[in-house]
Amino acid sequence: MFALSITSCQDAKEVELSGKCVKVKLVSILCGQAVVHIEDPAYYSLGETWNTHTNVFFAVFDCSVNEQSITNTTFYVELHTSPFMNDTCPRCAAAIDYTGTKRYYAHVVPNCGGGSTE
Repeated sequence: MFALSITSCQDAKEVELSGKCVKVKLVSILCGQAVVHIEDPAYYSLGETWNTHTNVFFAVFDCSVNEQSITNTTFYVELHTSPFMNDTCPRCAAAIDYTGTKRYYAHVVPNCGGGSTE
């Protein structure tokens, strides 16, 4: 019974997180994987400390991400807890040495819910 309660709680957290939109900025990116800094204090709980960076998480982007367009700027990502369907783009074997536990699948979006991107 106890194990069932833990599973139900985890499932609820995943449903709550899925589709959450967050303003971020790149810390490091390599082959569709990145460490991003959370720009909105309301979402700092989604991040953690990694090396000297606070309020960050590891993101695996979908195939449509244009790495150059998100470098040196803030942008918005929609977070997901499961891999993207039909995400079959080639990925290089190189990886960022991220030792944290906060890891999400991320889709870059123009903004969070309409309006401007700032």
